[in-house]
Amino acid sequence: MAAKSSTHESGAEFRLRSGAASRLAGISASTLRIWEHRYGVVLPPKSATGHRSYSMQDIERLRIIKRLTSQGHSISTVAHLDVDALTTLSSNSHARPLGVQKVLVVGNVAARKLEGRFKLEPMLVFDDLDHAELQAEGVGQVDVIVVYLRTLHAHLAARILWLRNSLSASNVIVVYSFGAEPVSDSLLAAGITVRRAPLSGNELLSLIFTGPKTNENFNVHTQSNIRRFSDADLIALAETPSLVTCECPRHLSEIVLLLVEFETYSNECASQNKKDALLHRNLLELTSQARSIMEKALDQVVSEENLYHLVSR
Repeated sequence: MAAKSSTHESGAEFRLRSGAASRLAGISASTLRIWEHRYGVVLPPKSATGHRSYSMQDIERLRIIKRLTSQGHSISTVAHLDVDALTTLSSNSHARPLGVQKVLVVGNVAARKLEGRFKLEPMLVFDDLDHAELQAEGVGQVDVIVVYLRTLHAHLAARILWLRNSLSASNVIVVYSFGAEPVSDSLLAAGITVRRAPLSGNELLSLIFTGPKTNENFNVHTQSNIRRFSDADLIALAETPSLVTCECPRHLSEIVLLLVEFETYSNECASQNKKDALLHRNLLELTSQARSIMEKALDQVVSEENLYHLVSR
């Protein structure tokens, strides 16, 4: 049975619509609908206008179930388990036997270099990132992602990080021919192995089985930008009807609240999770910058609509 929603310090409940909920949970909107209607994974209430609204507990439940289905569990067997049972099942899931690697390869050049080198697990080969992203939901969890690119650009780096997180890969290797050094450095800082082409099949195979280097300084705290609005301010603004189009105070407040939640999550991971520390410190810094930008936009709306009575400053 789905867990009950929590309340913020103001006593008001912060809830999300289906689009935001599916993005935060890491599943598609269509998967969310199927899980909800066919299996009853979550039971969100409807608003007066008929929109379903999801709590942060709903989203955490969806995240755990996504992780379990990626590990091979059937959705029908986990759909009605409570959060404690789901967490226990996720913790007890057996790892792949030592030496056996499930490898996803993006790019036919890398696939040809590795062809015939895997005896226990077949490779999953995709032509490019577009192809891999379209099929990612049906792939399940993988151990290694190999991406072979002719050119490496910033927007491709962001997509590689998304693919790693979506497939829960512990080792990602990027091989490229041409690209900007800052982009390569950003991937290295996120714990991804980056090499310039040409690279032989044996060299690529060695990178797959040796795995990424770990960073021992994983508990360094990253300072977030100072917040302009408290949680209570944001919830009050989110609940106030707007006089401008698109209900700007509500939308902007919900965006800022989501960014605050993700900052907290990234900071906890950067302090506790050795494997993902560099990635989450980088995510924390970027999210903090994004939150500051959105707070400036919200500040402008507060000023234009004269909503200062709703905030504490």
